[in-house]
Amino acid sequence: MTMVILLIALVAGLAASSVSPGWAAGPRVVVTVEGAGELAVVEPDGKVEAIRLGGRPHNLAVSPDGRQAWITDSSATRIWVVDLASREVRSLATPGQGPHGLALTPDGRRALVAYEAGSGLALFDAATLDLVRHVSLPSPPHNVAVAPTRPEAWLTTLGARHLLVMNLEDPERVDRVAVAGTPHDLAFTPDGRQLWVTLWKSRRVLVLDAPGRQVIGEVEAGETPHHIAITPDGRQAWVSNHGGGEVTVFDVAARRRIRTIQVGQFPHHIAFSPDGRLAYVVSEGQDEVVIVEAATGTVRVRLPVGRRPHGVAVR
Repeated sequence: MTMVILLIALVAGLAASSVSPGWAAGPRVVVTVEGAGELAVVEPDGKVEAIRLGGRPHNLAVSPDGRQAWITDSSATRIWVVDLASREVRSLATPGQGPHGLALTPDGRRALVAYEAGSGLALFDAATLDLVRHVSLPSPPHNVAVAPTRPEAWLTTLGARHLLVMNLEDPERVDRVAVAGTPHDLAFTPDGRQLWVTLWKSRRVLVLDAPGRQVIGEVEAGETPHHIAITPDGRQAWVSNHGGGEVTVFDVAARRRIRTIQVGQFPHHIAFSPDGRLAYVVSEGQDEVVIVEAATGTVRVRLPVGRRPHGVAVR
């Protein structure tokens, strides 16, 4: 594979005064800023740097060791890999147009990139950045999550009433799991036993027994549940309601709503600090990452990061 190494044309540091009052030292936060073609990196001291990428940076994943950020460009046939220490940017070609979903295996050795045009999934070696394998899928994939305790990747697909399950030890083996509705995003509990799935253009979130591959419950969120994240302790599921401007928080064991948190227009992805104390919610309509105390639902800081942010990861 030909790999093009791009020199960073611009690393723009925002003044520390751009951080709202109330900021406290925390983990590094990485945000895709789709409207500006940038990756925003928020360091523990609250300083924000914008790394110029171009295109439309969409979804992202950060390696378990915190060294790399992997980003899809939904407008092209490429992804980016950013070294978060040196800020070096590398551009990798994907086999198909419109890469969207992205996930890293728990050991950090493989990156999985789902691309919609051409209906496929690419597996990259995270160390060498080589394309290891390309797998054709029966329907266009959208988002992807890797099971934390089994060699499986689960994918939502565009407009389909099923999920796809790929055996990562035999990637050509792909099964379908039928569901009632159109899945959009998905997240595993840390023990891998449950998979929570948002249904697009609804108010519903499904709960699946992942090893058994069957739906075992359903909860009601807000208007158009979009993205979902599970807290590091596995006790709560947070759902961004794209049409309502809020996040709905659920108790995983009881499958009941705990609270609703207003975060701003068009919330997207959610991530948590490693200790689970803080939640980081992207508000596309407000051009912010909203930092929330997970225990109380109190909004602590609204952090401007650039025009139309989308994805967020914390390490």
